[in-house]
Amino acid sequence: MKLTLRRYSWLLVFQLALLLADLFFNAFGSWLARDKLQTAIFFFVVQDSFIIIEYLLFTLSLHSTCVYQVGASHIILRNCKLFLFSITIYFLLSASQHSWIVYQYRLSPSESSQQWPLALYALAVFQRLMSVLYYYTSKSTALIMADPRYKEEHLDWIAEQLGDK
Repeated sequence: MKLTLRRYSWLLVFQLALLLADLFFNAFGSWLARDKLQTAIFFFVVQDSFIIIEYLLFTLSLHSTCVYQVGASHIILRNCKLFLFSITIYFLLSASQHSWIVYQYRLSPSESSQQWPLALYALAVFQRLMSVLYYYTSKSTALIMADPRYKEEHLDWIAEQLGDK
């Protein structure tokens, strides 16, 4: 599948919408799901699903470039290492935090005392800090994927990149 300008613009809009939804869940999710286990689980599953969909969109855009089709995906991947690292760490932190919060909901009110443990606060802060890196790298990777050199018209540039290796 060739990535045309129209397809790419829809892909970019969808990626940015996923980032905005993730930002919304990070900012307001725990407040909206306060004392409601089912709502919290729904928000957490949706947020983690959006992170996975973001990764799938990256792989879709990678597979639709000419660079990938000639077997030189390393040309793109060397520019996207930070994104792949950040999305992996961010997903693991988010899933860990969500699991721990659901566990806290499951405790009896006398055991949980309606407050998070200090380690859960630290995990939440680290997850929020990692989200900033994830948002930045996701947006910059989407712009990297928009580089017209990765399309068919620039086969000589691709050959030059392969020759430098």
